[in-house]
Amino acid sequence: MNSSKLRRRIILIDFLRTGTVLEHEFEFSGIQFQFVSHRIGWDFETAEAIIRANDGFADGFSISGIQKRVSIGKSPIQHPGYLKLLRWADKTPIYLADDIRDLFAEWTIQRISQSEPHLLSGRKLLLQCAAVTPAIDKLEQAGARIQGADALIFTAVPKLLEGRHELEKFISLISPIIRSMPIGRLKPQEKILQPYRLKALERWIGESDGLVTFGSLLDRTLSDGVLAALEGKLLIVDYLDPATRAKLEAAKVGQLLELVPEIPGLAEVPLRQFCVITAVLDQCRLAERSPLEFNEYVLRTIQEKSVKPNASRSAGHRSRPVRCAFIIHALSDRDFFRVPGLHLLKNTPESVRKGIVATGAKLPAFHYGTIRGSTSKATGQEVLCDVFCLPATPRQIMAMPEDYLYERLVQYTKAAQKRGAAIAGLGAYTKVAGDAGVTVAKYSPIPVTNGNSYSASTTLWAARVMMDKIGITSLDPRNRGERRRAKAMVIGATGSIGRVSSLLVSLVVDELVLVAQRADKLLELREEIQKMNPRITVRVTTQPNSELASTDLIVTATSNTKGSVLDISKVKPGAVICDCSRPLDISAAEAASRPDVMVIQSGEVELPGNVQISCDIGLPKPTVYACLAETILLAMDGRFESFSLSKTLSMRKVKEIYRIGVKHGAELSAIQGHEGVVTEEQIRRCRELALTAVSGRPADWRGRGRDVVPISKTEDAHGDPGLIWPFPSDTVDLIQPEA
Repeated sequence: MNSSKLRRRIILIDFLRTGTVLEHEFEFSGIQFQFVSHRIGWDFETAEAIIRANDGFADGFSISGIQKRVSIGKSPIQHPGYLKLLRWADKTPIYLADDIRDLFAEWTIQRISQSEPHLLSGRKLLLQCAAVTPAIDKLEQAGARIQGADALIFTAVPKLLEGRHELEKFISLISPIIRSMPIGRLKPQEKILQPYRLKALERWIGESDGLVTFGSLLDRTLSDGVLAALEGKLLIVDYLDPATRAKLEAAKVGQLLELVPEIPGLAEVPLRQFCVITAVLDQCRLAERSPLEFNEYVLRTIQEKSVKPNASRSAGHRSRPVRCAFIIHALSDRDFFRVPGLHLLKNTPESVRKGIVATGAKLPAFHYGTIRGSTSKATGQEVLCDVFCLPATPRQIMAMPEDYLYERLVQYTKAAQKRGAAIAGLGAYTKVAGDAGVTVAKYSPIPVTNGNSYSASTTLWAARVMMDKIGITSLDPRNRGERRRAKAMVIGATGSIGRVSSLLVSLVVDELVLVAQRADKLLELREEIQKMNPRITVRVTTQPNSELASTDLIVTATSNTKGSVLDISKVKPGAVICDCSRPLDISAAEAASRPDVMVIQSGEVELPGNVQISCDIGLPKPTVYACLAETILLAMDGRFESFSLSKTLSMRKVKEIYRIGVKHGAELSAIQGHEGVVTEEQIRRCRELALTAVSGRPADWRGRGRDVVPISKTEDAHGDPGLIWPFPSDTVDLIQPEA
């Protein structure tokens, strides 16, 4: 060893671990450091003896397990143990973790909330000792729901503290005790190890989505039960030693996030506590005789050594299932009696059935069933979805006062949260009435989505697949085969799904007719489409029937509950009608009257995994509605946010949720018609009748239509599965997100 090197001797006192004295040596920035580690537990007499014996001889004291402050909220309490340490050390500086740890904790949580928001948003996080946990504000800003086990630490009472308010109230109540009690009598390491209190900790971890703690505190409580409870969970910790990390990985913890940064030159040092890093950096500052204050010196070091906050690291194990919720309702009086128990009354007199339906509309939403087994093909993340049912029909929902409906839907989200849901979806008319989820999301304890983004995506996806299979229209070679020589119509064009459908369809047809009740809104949309794509012919009307005879694709997206939206007898043979309204715009009788017209419902989804649905949602199992699939896919992707809200869709989100579906393996299910799944025989018959009606020539003169292709196997026009879209990927980006 080079005797000319600067040497620094630091005494490390660990108040939470016990064991023999250890010595560690390493070099950093030209200084040879010797750390002597005393693992003494909560023994202040021994700590005093060590400090007094080495004061003036050691270059610093690093303290682990003691902090400068105890605080939740705006009234910090100076830690009495810290004040004692200051009195004992007269000549040698004392280094604690607080300042540098708080900096890196806030920086790391802020970075994670931006780069991986799904890790924190909507997650229920247990703080093992919230009173000394850094960056609580950042965790809450990222959408985490915090709980604290502080009552176990400070009073040995197995009481879980829910949210900031309870935590602040608890710290306020015990602060006089903390100030007055002899510090040696606190002995937190003994309180937390009592068996029935460990059981409480194990239970709380098991009921949460993750644990926020400290390496030294975790080591003391790492029982077999705690390890089992951490399986698949998120763990945020200041640092982990190699032995503890190995235990956690063997226990199949889901994600690890260490707050201590990897500083070049210190990354391989066995001692990586923040109090050690604080001592090392300050000793370097003193050796350089730097004029900078410590905090400024730390900032300079971060920049010079390109220090970055840590990213989360998967432990390589599948996370536990995440939970979401979705609400449906009866689409008709007949559907009302699908509910188990009520189906026995479906043949009762009409007056009795009407009375039951009227009474049901006054009842709260109830838990109807569960969807299990949805599992990502990309990540292995499983999602469990609780299905709730609001016992009301569309007419009843639309007749409800908005505030009354909002209150009932917020009650549903609260019930969903109690069952562990991290995000809630709105289905059918619960997302149509009022402001389409905006108010519900405002008062809901968990994020809310109305599912309209994925509904729009799958609607056009199904329409394109069916047009290809019917094979009546042709691709325009002048547009690289991406635009059809076809005329399309969107009825309900100014509505939420209708508007996005209009924008997407305008990219792939020559002519587009927009239909809605409000002429001013139609004209605005027409101008927007023509500005985006001057080559297309766009017309607007409030009456669709005069245009039907020459229209190849009709998309209906209305909120109509009375009468027909079009005269189906006037529809062109071979046309595809994609009915994405709920209730449907085209009746079963109307569809049956035109076997030469293909009437399909909006594209529904087959989720990845071995999906099991315990209740009747009105679709053949395991098919689910696109809006329901959006809720599950967001949970699967860890996107616990109010994704689709209001009656105005964002094209960016329509495209984004499509890509999320691609990522996890969602596929377009067998396309549904009024009689169930549309069969190949029905498609061939429709095509033959249409070709005969249009030209009188044999049905095969244009060749066979193409088979339905699952989304996961579809490629865009350039063969890039990463850019797939139901319509041309290179033109979708022309659509600008709404302001």
